[in-house]
Amino acid sequence: MKVEKKGNSRTLFRQRLFTVVALSIPLLFFLLLEAGLRLAGYGHSYPLFLPVAEAPGFLQANPNIVKRFVIDEFATPNIKIHATRFPEQKAPGTFRVVVQGGSTAAGFPYGYGASLAGMLQQRLQATYPDVNFEIITTAMPAVNSYTLLDFTDEIIRQQPDAVLIYAGHNEYLGILGVGSALSAGRSRPVILTLLALRESRILQLLMHTYQVTTSGGPVDVEAITNSSGTLMRRIVGKRHIPIDSVLYREGEQQFHSNLASLLARYRDAGIPVFIGTLASNEKGMAPFISELAADTDAAVWQAKYAAGSEALQQGELETAHDALTEVVALDDIAASGYFALGQLLENLGDYPSAREAYLAAKDRDQLRFRAPEAFNSVIRQLAAGYDAHVVEVQASLLEAAGHGIIGNDLMLEHLHPNLLGYFLLADAYFDALREQGVVTAREQTVDREQAWKEIPITNVDRLNGKYQILHLKGEWPFPEGAVTEPRPRIPGRPSVEEQIAHDLYREKITWTTAMHRLLAHYENERDRSSAAQVAVLLADTHQYEEAPQLKAGILALQVHRYRDAARLFRRALQHSPDQVDYLASLARACHASADEVCVAQTLDQLRTLDTGSPQVRTLFTELDHPMNP
Repeated sequence: MKVEKKGNSRTLFRQRLFTVVALSIPLLFFLLLEAGLRLAGYGHSYPLFLPVAEAPGFLQANPNIVKRFVIDEFATPNIKIHATRFPEQKAPGTFRVVVQGGSTAAGFPYGYGASLAGMLQQRLQATYPDVNFEIITTAMPAVNSYTLLDFTDEIIRQQPDAVLIYAGHNEYLGILGVGSALSAGRSRPVILTLLALRESRILQLLMHTYQVTTSGGPVDVEAITNSSGTLMRRIVGKRHIPIDSVLYREGEQQFHSNLASLLARYRDAGIPVFIGTLASNEKGMAPFISELAADTDAAVWQAKYAAGSEALQQGELETAHDALTEVVALDDIAASGYFALGQLLENLGDYPSAREAYLAAKDRDQLRFRAPEAFNSVIRQLAAGYDAHVVEVQASLLEAAGHGIIGNDLMLEHLHPNLLGYFLLADAYFDALREQGVVTAREQTVDREQAWKEIPITNVDRLNGKYQILHLKGEWPFPEGAVTEPRPRIPGRPSVEEQIAHDLYREKITWTTAMHRLLAHYENERDRSSAAQVAVLLADTHQYEEAPQLKAGILALQVHRYRDAARLFRRALQHSPDQVDYLASLARACHASADEVCVAQTLDQLRTLDTGSPQVRTLFTELDHPMNP
């Protein structure tokens, strides 16, 4: 009996060993295949932040990060992200902020200066000159909550003091959205799994193979990346997403689930989150696509709509009111009926009711480039549940909008703000940061009017923005007549600013190159005020380089921008702490801006460095301070 038991144990052991070996073979195969693909150089890794080769110890956002989110990386749309440089090791006393969002958060069409990060950097530095601010943006066009969620762990590792979010308009049609041409399906668990395994070379190979086989051949890279077509045209997969349809609900649930996961991660990491309510053009942009419900009598509806529209144009408001009220009663799906009703009610002076009708039209626009109002409810609900702070961006714009309805006075097209709109958006976040006590420092008052005068935008940025919008509105889905002036082109005798802006628009030069050319032009024209503005912008976007700080500081001092000059000389001193010339210039800037604490500290440092040079003696005499107290 003992021998038999021993034999049974050996048999059982062999069976288990065989099972382990059998299961290990495919695992080993995949491990070897993964290793082989990596050794062969197949595929890529796309971390959110990369080391800066020419600046050891610094990181910047990965300019190719969008490739992480597309099935075939070789057919990636040309989507840019501003590469803000920042120290890999966060210095003590630094206030670090990370911005997340889509094209509005990124400042389209003006660029970084109009972005939430650019506007806020300038405002915070002006108000709190003694604090070192690092505003890092990860915002870029055509991305939605999947991208924001996927970035969270990498952002947390950078130890931000706050995260600012403005996102939601791309939820349906942005990359990985339920209606996007760049979708990976409609199953959230599947998409999250794909994102989690995106570094796997096997998965990259399978995804590329799937794309090729299911499309009947290689992806049409030209169709996706060709710059002649706008990004709006290229990312749309589903043009019709009716309100309350299955796709509509899936998009809403996608936004809710991803945002909840994102807020939970930041809360658990102890990082304050400021998330803005969403604003768009309510009255100045008609719905892109309006369709009737399947059971609506189209002939009756069209007749009533035509009668109401004609009466509105003729100024017969009572007749128009009767017809258009009946129009929305006949069909609750058609966006155009509600939009016409909004125009009528605005003409009647009933602005609250007009806004309700405009919002109903926007929510029923089946081409979902604008977030429905339900998303603001989601934002408020989740912010309350996960200890995040709601930034009332929409309310801020409504307060400034004519008759309390957001229109073309603040918007460029369907949802991107003009410069005033961008300023108000950033101002709302600035106020929220201060109200919550996240920013605490010795405050130097800079009122809103002064801050608006100092927005970090040049004439070249303005012109480039104008060209970008003319291009956008000259293409689908904008209607004929949306562009009221010729498409971007160089005039017969362009000014220097126009030539630089056109080269920037055509992507012949980078923004930095454009600013250096503009600075050289202003210096040649001896326009010191404009030269100082450009130099300060270059210094703020290259704040870890010494030369731009010194040049901008000198120019700012010459045109009496003393607060800017002091900030810039402080940065220059971080590179050369014992530079007497820098300290002398800082003392003069602080004295001119009545910052006597800064003057005293700077002169104390000068005493320890140089007590005999004529330059230093002259400075003490100028500032009426004894050389040897």
